[in-house]
Amino acid sequence: MTLKYRVFLHSYLGFNSNSTLFYGERDAVLVDASQLLSDTHRMIAEIIPMRKNLTHIYVSHFHPDHHFGLSVLAHAFPHAKIVALPSVVRDVVFTSSDKVDMWAIDRFGPDIPPKTIIPMPMHEPRLELEGEELLVSDGWEGDSVNNSVVWAPSIRVLCATDVAFHDCHLWPIESNVERRVKWRASIKKLLEFDPRIVIPGHCDEAKLRILEDVQEDTSRTYTDCVDWSVRYLDVYEEMYNIAKTGADLVEGMARYYGDVKAEDFAIHWQARLLFPHSSPDWLTPLPGEPGKIFLNPNGGFDGDPPRE
Repeated sequence: MTLKYRVFLHSYLGFNSNSTLFYGERDAVLVDASQLLSDTHRMIAEIIPMRKNLTHIYVSHFHPDHHFGLSVLAHAFPHAKIVALPSVVRDVVFTSSDKVDMWAIDRFGPDIPPKTIIPMPMHEPRLELEGEELLVSDGWEGDSVNNSVVWAPSIRVLCATDVAFHDCHLWPIESNVERRVKWRASIKKLLEFDPRIVIPGHCDEAKLRILEDVQEDTSRTYTDCVDWSVRYLDVYEEMYNIAKTGADLVEGMARYYGDVKAEDFAIHWQARLLFPHSSPDWLTPLPGEPGKIFLNPNGGFDGDPPRE
């Protein structure tokens, strides 16, 4: 049986993130959990009737919306191995405790785990699924340092994780000007795989439907998230350079992306971090104190400094 995939889109409060299930006749591999336990339960309720043997759960990077739900998955699929590349394991180890404290206290309460599961490090950058390879690589610049991607060469499907988004606000919070240049380069580099389909790490319902439809019609391609993500970063850079207040930034982005609702709180948070004194009350409140939130695995903040 040719490998297939199924994408699970998580809720708005779960950052509209995606998990991708690659599967064959018997076995399956899941790329990423979700942040909220409730989202993970809903995903499990859809996976179980597929009657697949889940062999591995792969964690792409350290952001909580890709691994907090592991405890629920481990209970539902106790024989599945939870794995990540060694660099990602390190990142999860150095960030998970602080991120549990941050999100539990300030936003989600019992909808996130009291502690996280640490993935086992992979010995080689590949997983096997019914005789076919899933190739993984780290070091990709995306919405955080050290994203990884998953490539299924037999079907030319690339799981871009958080290197690329589509019809969902990107997450510039943890990137400065220099890092966003690298991010653009990483997005464009995705096309070097020569993929037929690129699955974004975050999207909306409409794009989820396209991902379902294009799989069945092998004459079609879907790599639109690449150009969309590059364009978003270009527009963001323009608005970042001319904004004088938090409202300027949000309203400037709304001129181009006012109809994009998925993860729209991200641009509100970015505005509050850049303009802590002039941001209006109608912007979504930050989930914690600046300087103590959105930290990288080394305990620092990779985003732009405040501009006032």
